[in-house]
Amino acid sequence: MKNENQDIIQEKITFKEKLSLKFRKNWITSKAVTILLVLILFAAYVCINLWAQSAELPEIDITENKIYTISDASKQAIEKVQDDVTIYAFGFEEDGNLIKLLKQYQDTNEKIKYEILTSETNYEMIQKYDLKDGYYILIIKSGDSEKVIDGSTEFSTYDYTTYQSIDVTEQTITNSILSLNEENKPKVYFLQGHGEYDMSLMQTLTAYLQNEAFEVSQLNLITTGNVPDDCDILAILTPTSDFIEIEAQAIKDYINKGGNIYYSTDTLSGDITLPNVQSVLDEYGVSVDNGYILEYAENNSMANAPYNFMPQISSSHTITADIYSDSYMWLSYSARLRFKDDNELANLHVTKENLLSSSEQALFITNLSTDISQAMANAEQGKYEIGSVLTKTIPTTNENGEETSISSKMVIVATGNFCSDYIREEMSKEYPLSYLGSNKDFTINAMSYLGDKGNHLTIRKDMANSTYLPTQDENRVVIIITFMVPIIIITIGIMIGSYRKKRK
Repeated sequence: MKNENQDIIQEKITFKEKLSLKFRKNWITSKAVTILLVLILFAAYVCINLWAQSAELPEIDITENKIYTISDASKQAIEKVQDDVTIYAFGFEEDGNLIKLLKQYQDTNEKIKYEILTSETNYEMIQKYDLKDGYYILIIKSGDSEKVIDGSTEFSTYDYTTYQSIDVTEQTITNSILSLNEENKPKVYFLQGHGEYDMSLMQTLTAYLQNEAFEVSQLNLITTGNVPDDCDILAILTPTSDFIEIEAQAIKDYINKGGNIYYSTDTLSGDITLPNVQSVLDEYGVSVDNGYILEYAENNSMANAPYNFMPQISSSHTITADIYSDSYMWLSYSARLRFKDDNELANLHVTKENLLSSSEQALFITNLSTDISQAMANAEQGKYEIGSVLTKTIPTTNENGEETSISSKMVIVATGNFCSDYIREEMSKEYPLSYLGSNKDFTINAMSYLGDKGNHLTIRKDMANSTYLPTQDENRVVIIITFMVPIIIITIGIMIGSYRKKRK
């Protein structure tokens, strides 16, 4: 038995020796054949790489946060899109990361296509949107709806709690596609006729609302006599003259039908009073004290201009939760809200949720006829509410005669210029107030809340923490392509060189 095992081992050794000898004689001893072998291996390596590039193999995203791969949440959402969607990209290269992301949207749903805009491919669109070198723009179209995205400002945000850059490219694209294809397109009527902001001063806000699939119109109650039945949100932005009684009553009738209101105001000059406007606010038990806040909390206001400040933002409400965690707001000359006491609010069937407020170190100026130094002598100090959500429950009877209830919501903010196209040079000489921080986002979120638009996804990817964590399969592919083939070629060269030295 022992002899048989030795014979088997001998046979194995003999086979290996024969194979090695044949290889040395037929390949290594001939320089020409050796060079040919190396060239064949090198050519194979080059061919594999060229094939991999031309074959358009799927991208392997080995970043920890999958920043180059659309998430399962996005895939599940866009798989349900039934209408044709075309995404036009301007300023982005074919081999860039954004186009690679758009290809994944296209692969997920055949209804979604993309096109890179150039003067050669679509000169008309270049002219229509006034696109120029240096712009990074996405134009998403579906039917008669469209959305324009500025890639230089809307694909990233900053988390001021972790001090990290947050990539929101996927969130922005996915939400834009969904907003163009959703059936719920709330109608917003902007009230006019009382010194409210002219729409020419609200172009940024109205453009972004339309981008989010809101329908925007203007309303003059003197002309119509009532709030239209298709009004989902009545926007009253800083009236400076009073309603007449029939207008105030029309708005109260709208409230009692469950209508929702977005209301803002700025500090009024002189002794202006608006009793009919106040009668509408009384439905919710709220009023606005005329004056402005000076914020003295450390790092919360501009140096030498405490009337320009960052408010404290609620972390719990859906309107402000993302702003609280990822961004900030800038307010200028904000007034303060005053509410009825809890018993009176209960009698009105109103509940209150705070959104924006000052710090405890803030002062409130009420004397507008003197300079700040004199007015501060009589100023009040404390924490002041600036923005709130008020929900009013209204008893009613349904078609079957059963008692039930409906609700009317009001988002009220004691300042209105923050979401306008006004430019305050001490804050920015280039950008309007609506562009500072998340100012416009607050109003858009408030409108979404009032219009029951709750289908947007939150997909934020931390760009500051993109370490590489490949899976075993991904790691194997990367190692083979990147390292193993060159290592094999180098090893063969070393073996050949060593063998020839031994022979000399």
